[in-house]
Amino acid sequence: MDEALFSRVLINSRNLINEAVKYPHKRYLYNTLARVPEGFFCGVCGLRGIGKTVLLLQLAGKAQNPLYLSADAHYLAGEDLYELIRFCSERGYKNLFIDEIHYKKEWKESLKTAYDEGLARVFFSGSSALEIRGGADLSRRALIYKLNPLSFREYLAIKKGMPHEAIPQAELFDFQKRKEIIEKTSSTAAFFAEYCRLGGLLYPSSDEQFFYKAVESALDKTIRMDMAYLRGIEVATEQELYKLIQRIALSPPGEASYSSLASKVSLSKPSVISAIDCLVKIGVVLRVLPCGKAAARKEPKLYLAPPLRHFICSSLSVSPDAGSLREEFFVSHAEKTCYLKGKRGEKTPDFLFGGKKIEIGGSSKNFRQNPDFIFEEGITFEERRIPLYLAGFLY
Repeated sequence: MDEALFSRVLINSRNLINEAVKYPHKRYLYNTLARVPEGFFCGVCGLRGIGKTVLLLQLAGKAQNPLYLSADAHYLAGEDLYELIRFCSERGYKNLFIDEIHYKKEWKESLKTAYDEGLARVFFSGSSALEIRGGADLSRRALIYKLNPLSFREYLAIKKGMPHEAIPQAELFDFQKRKEIIEKTSSTAAFFAEYCRLGGLLYPSSDEQFFYKAVESALDKTIRMDMAYLRGIEVATEQELYKLIQRIALSPPGEASYSSLASKVSLSKPSVISAIDCLVKIGVVLRVLPCGKAAARKEPKLYLAPPLRHFICSSLSVSPDAGSLREEFFVSHAEKTCYLKGKRGEKTPDFLFGGKKIEIGGSSKNFRQNPDFIFEEGITFEERRIPLYLAGFLY
């Protein structure tokens, strides 16, 4: 890097950090990242369009003498990452915020060396959780966090100007506390369907057509570029990946599995498993494992990150399955959920979450399958029925 290029990086950094001030709302992970001890580098990974760049810029705005740069910037294409860090450090910039870091070759080795030499403290973002977490002995040098898509609660705050506190998991199941929460938040239930169509990602959503154009572009870049960095997938397999995503989007609740997908696309079951594994790591697919010790012998349930099901179905001029949308909303907000699977022919509740057997459905859903609680669409004040929209307040 020469002084002219550094000057360009510096001007761009200052402009972007100053511009980030106009985004007053911060993602749920902001406070956690801001508290990372100084002895560690810090990485954040997740799907395109969920606010990783703004998050880095907001953190940079609170740091002393910060410098932000994006590793995929065309004017940095020929620059070595370690040399970039060293050059900036020598000019007094000891807090670096590097976006899309996986676009630099041998970036893990560069971070390791920069850490060991004490050049600067680095916050960085990337798309592939597994690759960021692996290799080059970064585990004792960097703390890595996964950023989830925009929650229903965050969507309300950022897009509707309706801020609410996150709900502790235990309060969902406490009838008295839940009634108090419903009284405070019931007006937000009207935005449930809108969130399923336009939530999850931070693109401007006042116009659905333009929002879906942005979603299409993000998904295209994920398939063409991010997946290639993750596994070296060839362009020839892009169509198969799109077909897998489409099949999941069109599936009724619980019917998207490795076996069913393999039977509908031109891939073997092992190839489907490998491809889905990549899509999970990149944040496109949500994978819910079966509960219990026999989980390894059973196939997971597969969902899409919001709002991809609505986007895919819209592009195909079909309506998304309402049951799948409800389940997807729940599992995208309720971490550490597993699905219940009985013996052949046995009916069981849908999921196990927080030690409770959960059923997901509409207002007509009954207790025939003996769940502890039913999460149903709409408003309800019954003791064992929980408004589904409240799951969107878990983070």
